Amino acid sequence: MRMDTLARLFSIVAIVLASFASHVPSAHAQCCVVPDINDTAQVPPPCAGGYQDSKVIPLNGLPPGTPVLGTLSVINPHNVVEGPGGGLGGTTQAWDAVLVLHLVGGPGFPYDRTFNIPVQCTSDAAPRVPFSPSQSFDMNLTHLQGQLPPGDPDFDLLRITAGSGFGMPSPGHTTLTVWGEAAGGWSVDSFFDITYRIDWIGHPGGPFGGSSNSQTESTQPFDMCHSRPTGTRTSSWGSLKTLYR
Repeated sequence: MRMDTLARLFSIVAIVLASFASHVPSAHAQCCVVPDINDTAQVPPPCAGGYQDSKVIPLNGLPPGTPVLGTLSVINPHNVVEGPGGGLGGTTQAWDAVLVLHLVGGPGFPYDRTFNIPVQCTSDAAPRVPFSPSQSFDMNLTHLQGQLPPGDPDFDLLRITAGSGFGMPSPGHTTLTVWGEAAGGWSVDSFFDITYRIDWIGHPGGPFGGSSNSQTESTQPFDMCHSRPTGTRTSSWGSLKTLYR
């Protein structure tokens, strides 16, 4: 076979493969697909996995020798009420969610517990371009707050507060891309960089009895179907202890 024929054949194969790849959805794009609502989608998007944290934080205020590290996630956004207005000139939202706090103790301090705390939130979104197949716009978390109900065996108080309305900047961004041949849904890419405060008081007789603290964590990355090169998510001390040193 002549070389020019081979070259043409390879060119055709390359074009076919490229065309095929451009029509095959990526796994990332399928992370969460939400319903169409009047040529856009509800924000925050109703993805059950919500906004997953990608950093590990120490629980401060404990005596020496009692290291505890934690991860936070804001999952299951629901009861979303969205209307025009807000500080970004587009829409504003009121919504509920569940804040998941997982605390893990270090060597010599065995502790492993997950807290599911209902939180009430508000957010703002910048304007979206109507009928656009890709809608990319800034968001801002303005309020998030929730705390454990009374009677917890470990904490007399465990409260999480976040959002620019509390003086803690929490900017974000969302991209919605039309999904499916019938344009019946939108794939999601969304994040908030949340500044939050944890206030806690240990319950007497419990593992944190006699200790309390208020700590602020600045611009922590919370991602919904959004990839970051340095993102990590860990859930056991074996993975966390190197970060504590």
